[in-house]
Amino acid sequence: MTVADLKVFRPDDAPGGAARRGGPVVVRTPVRVAEVTAERDMAVELPLPLHLLGPAGTVSVQLRTMLRRVAMGAGLARRTELVEAVRAVPGLPGLVSSPAGGTFVVGGERWLGVAAIGTPPPGDALALDWMVGALRDWFNARLAGIGVAGALGRVEGAWCPGFSDLSAGGRKLAGLGFRVTKDWVVMRGVLAVQALDDADLELLTALHALIGVDVVRAANTSLAEQTGDSSWTAEWAIALLAAEDAPVLRG
Repeated sequence: MTVADLKVFRPDDAPGGAARRGGPVVVRTPVRVAEVTAERDMAVELPLPLHLLGPAGTVSVQLRTMLRRVAMGAGLARRTELVEAVRAVPGLPGLVSSPAGGTFVVGGERWLGVAAIGTPPPGDALALDWMVGALRDWFNARLAGIGVAGALGRVEGAWCPGFSDLSAGGRKLAGLGFRVTKDWVVMRGVLAVQALDDADLELLTALHALIGVDVVRAANTSLAEQTGDSSWTAEWAIALLAAEDAPVLRG
């Protein structure tokens, strides 16, 4: 499966899809995958997808394959001493600063990057709540095709823990970081495609220890673990999330 196959993807085609397919989930806010792209430069983080901003009341999503490197949340990256400590972590494959919130995430073929941008409808003053709810419903609508139901809320022991952790069965599946301005809300996140391997777990454990956070393998999950099928790839995850849309393939 490659991104070129998006238009012919069906949930039953996914690893474990036919056996685990769930029912429909209502998405109240229009959300669509507008772009699929890839990280290319180890030293440069992709910018926020401001070019995808659509009409008020809609959300545009960008999916991206990821290089194996560490992205550090924007707030943490302002702490010079912490950045120096991160650079000294053994085995660090590369480091960039995320343009949104969060702590530490690692990329590579076991992960899929997800970003989104939108403006609340007129009269909706709670911009962050609106975006969080829209993305929760969208994820659940897409994941229902493989029998996975997600919930939002901090998962202790997870990588990059936060209020907007997307979990399945109480284990973290995706992390969503946000940035809010008067004009838009943007999300930058990561979805676990494959289970944490020893290298990623060791790296994430060392990084989070610098800020007093424990990472425990059992608190985390992935598409592969949720479906019982180890053949999942980032391309399959893209196909699942974008199957109903016609995204621009960039890069």
